[in-house]
Amino acid sequence: MNGEEQQKPELIKKIAKFLPSVEKPLYKQGFNERLKWTGIALLLYLVMANVTIFGIAAGSYEQFRFFEIVLGSRFGSLMTLGIGPIVTAGIILQLLVGSKIINWDMTKPESRKKFQTWNKTLAVAFAFIEAVAYVAAGAVPVSGGSGIFLLVVMQLAAGGILVILLDEIVSKWGFGSGVSLFIGAGVSWRLITS
Repeated sequence: MNGEEQQKPELIKKIAKFLPSVEKPLYKQGFNERLKWTGIALLLYLVMANVTIFGIAAGSYEQFRFFEIVLGSRFGSLMTLGIGPIVTAGIILQLLVGSKIINWDMTKPESRKKFQTWNKTLAVAFAFIEAVAYVAAGAVPVSGGSGIFLLVVMQLAAGGILVILLDEIVSKWGFGSGVSLFIGAGVSWRLITS
């Protein structure tokens, strides 16, 4: 292995140290404990889906209702990005690994750890990229100048990062996958409110 290949994993490890994360439990969780953490994550998701972003212009998001269902999001709230950054990062990495552009043997624990580290890092990056794209394209209209533009982008990105952390809580402390839980919650919420 040459020097460049050895530095790439080290760089991602250094970046990952600065990313917020949820530690695995130190003991085996019982059913009630796992159910409690799943419920807490779901409750936080639903609360954030009802917190309106400061600095956006009032408007209708009817044209985005399909995306809300698919992405487990709610336009105009902290959950505007939903699971989009997580799914986008996962798809890109799976394509790169599956096509052997990135040659990782996913049967080995160290390759799976690399995959998870890169997946989380890319998901955080996509939270910012998608936030800028949503605001710049007018999907989330801003009611002000460049300062408000930046404030709205930061709120959207923070919501995306919180979804990443909630997904980690569900997968490490609760039942199943946060992504599936949030899609199910979004669909259920839509059925109940309509």
